[in-house]
Amino acid sequence: MIDLHTHILPGVDDGSVDLEMSLAMGRFGVEQGLSVVAATPHFYEIPDWGSVKAKVAELQQAFDENQIPLKLVAGAEIFIDLDILEMDTAQIPTYGDGGKFCLIEFPLRQVPIYVEQVLFNLQTRGITPIIAHPERYTEVVEDPNLAVHWINQGCLIQMNAGSILGRFGSKIQEVAEIMLTHHMVHLVGSDAHGSERRRLNLKEAFQALEALLGSEQALDLVQTNPKEILEGIFESNTTPQEYRKKKRFLFF
Repeated sequence: MIDLHTHILPGVDDGSVDLEMSLAMGRFGVEQGLSVVAATPHFYEIPDWGSVKAKVAELQQAFDENQIPLKLVAGAEIFIDLDILEMDTAQIPTYGDGGKFCLIEFPLRQVPIYVEQVLFNLQTRGITPIIAHPERYTEVVEDPNLAVHWINQGCLIQMNAGSILGRFGSKIQEVAEIMLTHHMVHLVGSDAHGSERRRLNLKEAFQALEALLGSEQALDLVQTNPKEILEGIFESNTTPQEYRKKKRFLFF
């Protein structure tokens, strides 16, 4: 499996606190069947793409020296901001070959009015935005079809494993299941922040995905699609379906 959303770099954001924790995360990830992990620190914590890549290379060396057979790739979780409009394209963190995909997050409580402008700007540069864990955003909880809107605009959707497993509450779990069964999700990541709590738990999420969607779709979300994103060749072959609330009938 391939996990494209983790905070595994040591001592740079609210994820791994030190090298020992990063090594413990890596060992656990291997035990859980991971082969590739993207280090995606909050980009405002390390506001330099070159520094992110250098830190990922350092951690990869530590993994190799400690015989942890896990491949690290560089990425970042970019907080959406109008400053992105002024950034040089080469300085925008992207995944894998060709720099065609980036991970971007919104504030949890309110989607900013300039979201459309920033997403469109990235696309004009040849970068497809991957929206991080929208099932946790208040406005998406209220209306899951916002995800359909962003997909139709050309974005991709990344869902957190913890949302599927109920770690953020039953309402977010319900929204996650709605989005999954309506083809609103392109990949699942752990958003791991440590070795004990919020771990690299894709294996556990895969089991839940398999029960909900079947083996083929579950594998797409944790292996096939992430692999193609890293290779810069991913194209979605599913069409999102709008969610319609079931009508309730009252009997007197």
